[in-house]
Amino acid sequence: MSRRTILILIFVFGIVLLSIVGVVFILQQNQPTETVTDGEDGAPAPEGVDSAEPVETTPPLVEVVVSLQTVPRGHQMTPDILALDLRPVESVGSNVITNIDDALNLFARTDIYQGETLTFDTLVDDITKVGQESFGPSSLIPPGFVAQSVPMNRLSGVGYGISEGDYVDIMVTFFFRQIDEEFQTYLPNDAAFYLEEQIEAVEASGSGDPLAIISEPVIFFVSPIGRFEELPTGDLAHISPNDEDVAPRPVPVTMIIQNARVVQVGEYRLPGNPADLIPTPTPEAVAEGEATPTPPPAVAPTATPLPADVVVVALQPQQQLLLRYAVEVNAQVFFALRGVNDGQLYSVENMTLDYLLERFNVEVPPNLGYSVEATIKQVTPTPSSDEGSAPE
Repeated sequence: MSRRTILILIFVFGIVLLSIVGVVFILQQNQPTETVTDGEDGAPAPEGVDSAEPVETTPPLVEVVVSLQTVPRGHQMTPDILALDLRPVESVGSNVITNIDDALNLFARTDIYQGETLTFDTLVDDITKVGQESFGPSSLIPPGFVAQSVPMNRLSGVGYGISEGDYVDIMVTFFFRQIDEEFQTYLPNDAAFYLEEQIEAVEASGSGDPLAIISEPVIFFVSPIGRFEELPTGDLAHISPNDEDVAPRPVPVTMIIQNARVVQVGEYRLPGNPADLIPTPTPEAVAEGEATPTPPPAVAPTATPLPADVVVVALQPQQQLLLRYAVEVNAQVFFALRGVNDGQLYSVENMTLDYLLERFNVEVPPNLGYSVEATIKQVTPTPSSDEGSAPE
């Protein structure tokens, strides 16, 4: 046998040997690993349980609703910030929200952090309740807005029909008056005219020839100043307003501030004491022959509260400055109540007399030399003779 043949046989034998080793290794990997569980104090394993296999218990899980981001109190829950996560059943109480639909469009009662499990206690459907009971009016102020109080009465406050959470339009009327640019006072001004009156001094002898001409100052006060006009007769006359209507009429200009949120109506009151909500116990019946207990003193009736005279509205800071200026200059402030879910902003022009004449094509009537006057006379009836006589 040659050397070449021997090398071939050794190579073939090596390949066969490696194949056998590989097959044995693969078969050992496919067999399960036996685990021996030692019983406590040598006690045998329970019947029906194979002691060679470990017992693994996976706790049941349930889906709960969590927040994907941190939201402040008063924030409305939307689908983009809600998700489902798994929690062990034993850690999920009856107050935990398990359905996303149950949390949609609700408001956060407190600050909610990212990944926090949502409960029914942390959300509320009426944000007004949060503002009144928990955190005050600040819970009703939208982001980027500030709130301030504005006077209100029955006429300007929509008949006291405004409540917390409503949206209103604020109509502001400014009154422009003419003033003197230098004095910064209302026109017309008063005037004093300085005149000189010449007096001829005659000699005491009576010859009639004037000895000298004396000038004395004469001051005429004119209030108001009015104006001077030349009459058709050529005389110069002073024209002034009548005494009952001296001040010129102001020029009103009305503008509107849209979509203001009502935060509070009237004065803010702290939440009541829960003890006041406990009903008064019914007195027990007294048996016959026993003394009647002394009743407690009667409670004075509660006085009828007065209507609210102030309303707190939320607006952007620049709009609040305008509203504050309107209150300071005694402008008229009226509120117009908006409908539910009406947040549209309208293009509105300021209201002036010129706008009224142009918009509605009002023709200015000519000046006439006569007018119609409604005369009201108060008639006092004459008492009859029967009323004046004394009873017998």
